[in-house]
Amino acid sequence: MVSSHIRCASSSFILAITHGRGAAAKLFVTVERIPDIDSANPGGLKPETVIGEITFEGVKFSYPSRSDIPILKGLDINFPAGKTAALVGASGSGKSTIVSLIERFYDPMDGSVKLDGVDVRELNIKWLRSQIGLVSQEPTLFATTIKGNVAHGLIGTPYENASEEEKFKLIKEACIKSNADGFISKLPQGYDTMVGERGFLLSGGQKQRVAIARAIVSDPRILLLDEATSALDTQSEGIVQDALDKASAGRTTISIAHRLSTIKDANRIFVMGDGLVLEQGTHEELLADENGAYSRLVQAQKLRERREGQDIEDAATAMDSEEDLEKHVSEEIPLGRKNSTHSIASDVVNKRNEEKKRTEVNEDDYGMLYLFRRVGGLYPEGLHRYVIGAFFAICTLLSLFHDLSDTSGE
Repeated sequence: MVSSHIRCASSSFILAITHGRGAAAKLFVTVERIPDIDSANPGGLKPETVIGEITFEGVKFSYPSRSDIPILKGLDINFPAGKTAALVGASGSGKSTIVSLIERFYDPMDGSVKLDGVDVRELNIKWLRSQIGLVSQEPTLFATTIKGNVAHGLIGTPYENASEEEKFKLIKEACIKSNADGFISKLPQGYDTMVGERGFLLSGGQKQRVAIARAIVSDPRILLLDEATSALDTQSEGIVQDALDKASAGRTTISIAHRLSTIKDANRIFVMGDGLVLEQGTHEELLADENGAYSRLVQAQKLRERREGQDIEDAATAMDSEEDLEKHVSEEIPLGRKNSTHSIASDVVNKRNEEKKRTEVNEDDYGMLYLFRRVGGLYPEGLHRYVIGAFFAICTLLSLFHDLSDTSGE
């Protein structure tokens, strides 16, 4: 009876250690992993001035999780500094991929992406991303105040260590440009109002305007808009589109458009298809070719909007006059929650599977001594307690084995 109890205790003790080793091994592999594109790397160029011209030269790219499917096939494209360019095309044509390559979330398989003539791979990653503001379709807000959310845009910029007064001045200016100051000022606590988890206390349009303010608060030279208005209703879209127009002034702006009415005033429109630029020009130039890809997209969208009982021009003309727009902004009721659709990239599942394969590790590479040393290094001040505890734990384990062997001998 005694031997069975001791055997059971020692087995559970060893099982706990084995499970702990496995968990610790995966944890430390994640902590120690150095990604191919390391944002913590202090190396790389940090030019003193940024003009904002972006050039793609012969860029070929496939996502790691789908390496057999080419996304960009020798893309050549130029985004002039200080101008607004729009990317349109069917899903999978490579529009969002262009944004990811500019932000350097990925590197091209062939060719180069250049900022002011310098390959982005030669630039410091943190510096590069500090020059770029990104507004996506579904913005992510943190469970803090409106002021705190906008202030996140100052992290990693020269304004990060500015005084609270200077920071608030920048935040206020950014919110005015993004048409957010009106509804924020009406809130009981103003800029100190909590937005809730993922900003659920704000409507879709309000969240998007706070995200725009966060993107432009540090005055970046480049602004990337990834279908920033596609999840909004017509009224909210008009207010947000006006905010985007204000935010784009004087910056190199690249807008991925879902509703073509929102990009008809762009300086240059690029029609993407099959990983290449099918045609480019202004809205009027592209419509002049009735058989062109852009004209077909416009006609298809008009037909779809008519079927839904809403003309494609409604989004552009719903608040055509400045007075109507100002009226909607001023009369807006704050903290009016509104659901908006959530966009999920098609390769999320494949990407997770790829990441899972990467993190599969050999637990033998993380032995007991290695794990004890790593854990002990996390809290040097309590190292003596850690050593004493480990010593007596080992003594207890040895005592169990000794009792077990004596019982078995009897």
